[in-house]
Amino acid sequence: MENKKQSTIKKYLALFAIVMAASTIFEVPYISYNYYDVLLEATGITNTQMGILMSIFGFISMIGYFPGGVLADKFSARKLISFSLLGMGLVGFYMSTFPSYPMLIVIYVMYGIFTAVSFWTAMLKAVRLLGDSDEQGKLFGLRESGTGLMPILYGMIILYIFNTSGAGILSMRWAIIGYAILTILSAVLAWIFIPDHKPSEDNTEKAAGVKFDDIKKIVKTPNLWLLAIIIFSTISVYDSYSYLTPYLTEFFNVSASLAALLGLIRIYGLALVGGIVSGLIADKIGSNVKVLFFTSIVPVICYTAYLFIPADPSNIGIFIAFMIATGLSLFMLRGVYFAAIDELRIPITYSGSAMGFVSFIGFIPEAFIYTLIGNWMDKYPGIAGYQKIFTYMIVITIIGFISSILLYRNVKKMKASNNEESESDITTVA
Repeated sequence: MENKKQSTIKKYLALFAIVMAASTIFEVPYISYNYYDVLLEATGITNTQMGILMSIFGFISMIGYFPGGVLADKFSARKLISFSLLGMGLVGFYMSTFPSYPMLIVIYVMYGIFTAVSFWTAMLKAVRLLGDSDEQGKLFGLRESGTGLMPILYGMIILYIFNTSGAGILSMRWAIIGYAILTILSAVLAWIFIPDHKPSEDNTEKAAGVKFDDIKKIVKTPNLWLLAIIIFSTISVYDSYSYLTPYLTEFFNVSASLAALLGLIRIYGLALVGGIVSGLIADKIGSNVKVLFFTSIVPVICYTAYLFIPADPSNIGIFIAFMIATGLSLFMLRGVYFAAIDELRIPITYSGSAMGFVSFIGFIPEAFIYTLIGNWMDKYPGIAGYQKIFTYMIVITIIGFISSILLYRNVKKMKASNNEESESDITTVA
């Protein structure tokens, strides 16, 4: 009993270390989201140059997911995670010196390598290795909710330091240093608490890790393509979701303060609830894919509603209700879509490569959707631009929902086939 309790404590300490890692590692690359104007002033770069830096980071990240998955199958997740966090922290310290623009380009390339190639899939695989099949939903859901909570807690401390030190260039330096220190502390936590699982320690794995034939199997697996499309749809919802705020202020006469409050609820409140709720439901009903199936219909309904609800202040209540439903379903999907890898019977041997592959396909919208939506809003000013966004999202979410139907059907058939084989084996033994 005592050993089981100690094992549970170790598991959740490891999960806490993973949550801290997944939260802090992205803070410095995305620091422009919260400190945009001051960062530009401190570095002396233009809006266009900042956009180029973020595009470089996004491109390196996108192409790095798949090779990062192969790397996660060859090396210990603990070592890869700790290495990535340490590297990010050190590069963050260098960024706090506000180097020249060419060196900033090198920095953002390094950010892409550390986050996507050596960290992302290793982190996902570390979560999967913490529990067996009936815990995957809860573990991934807690990870999603945790990464929504932690930035609020340490973000308030960083913001306090920023404001009390003058909210200027020096304050920007201290904010970057603060996040860099947090990232290195996360590396220490990862090294201490995440189990040092090696391929050779599991008799289902080969010490050499993933092989080229395994990669071909991954690319040819229909269920992984379906899961990747579901993630593609979910990420599209996530990236377009923020545009509901200017839509509310422009056409529903919502004040800036109310819009900010709704933004906090949308980003943080629903993230805290959605991830853990979907994870617990998935473990309760014994299927992450079933949660994906039933939840994927919600964004279809909501974006259809956005298109047809008259843009009038009298309809603000129903619009906000659909907005909350969109956010809740979004974070429920994010909470379990990587947990579904286990249900697809992907061997641990190349689960990292599988996660890298679906991440590569699934996160493609981040490379184009902001430009696409921006062009629509410039080319079709007023409500016409938003109607383009809503129509596009209806199509994308329908494709995601159809993929969830096909994936659920395939997994159901796979489970039925396995049950028949088990019954046949029992009959043979009897």
